[in-house]
Amino acid sequence: MSFIQRLKDCNTHKESNFFKFFINNYHVGFIKKKNLNIINKFPEIFSIKANKIILKKEFNNFKKRTYAINRVFNFLVNKKIISAKHREQFPVFKSFKDKPLLKVQRLAGPFFGFQFFGVHLNGFLKKNDKFFMWVGRRSANGNFPKDLDQIAAGGLPFNVTIKNNLIKESYEEANIHKKLILKSKYLGTVSYRVETNLGLSRHILFCYNLELPKDFTPKNNDGEITKFYLWPIEKILKIIKESRKFKFDCALVILLFAQNKKIIQINKILKKLNNKSDLRILKKIKQN
Repeated sequence: MSFIQRLKDCNTHKESNFFKFFINNYHVGFIKKKNLNIINKFPEIFSIKANKIILKKEFNNFKKRTYAINRVFNFLVNKKIISAKHREQFPVFKSFKDKPLLKVQRLAGPFFGFQFFGVHLNGFLKKNDKFFMWVGRRSANGNFPKDLDQIAAGGLPFNVTIKNNLIKESYEEANIHKKLILKSKYLGTVSYRVETNLGLSRHILFCYNLELPKDFTPKNNDGEITKFYLWPIEKILKIIKESRKFKFDCALVILLFAQNKKIIQINKILKKLNNKSDLRILKKIKQN
């Protein structure tokens, strides 16, 4: 095990396994070739040309695109290809600074390979010039059961700004109130692409650091985290380096924290990767 392997865990896809998916001539996703039989069940919605899957031009506004993609989502649920009960609408952009092209159920994102967004918060403190970080243990009943996680994190729902999403997730997951969370510092973003059985999971994560008061203890309000630990950063990095106990994207965000605090040099680690990496470290994207 190594930090290099943790980075590779966030870059597992093979592009030859996918068709590119286009809406309004914009490349917005990737659809797994093995799922072409499902796409072919909707000839009134999709066309296929030169190894590209295209949403037909008559779906030419937000409402019509959302309806078309939701038909596929309902099919996937009815056929029990998607089985989770969680429902949450996420935006799909041609570019993050533009208005969304449509909204889609979060669970359908990997099927279409849509680019989703999220926020991750590193909650830390310093004792005698040493860094400590709060980490959470995920519930046994949700996704990535019992994995270790950030103090707070979550995907970006439709019609919610990055700042409001950070406020919402920080309160729900760790009982951090607005006045405190607004003291957090935006670091930049990390991104990843992970191939799944359903398709391709693609996320850009807006990363924040928050130095917490020494008397603060997180408390979960939404049931996603069962326990919190305050550990020295050296212990956390050792766990990341030697195991997969942390959720894969959370490990990436903690490595970003360690680079920011000059504990490790992640850019030197990235240079050791032999394959072309889709990871993007510390890319600044304007928040909305």
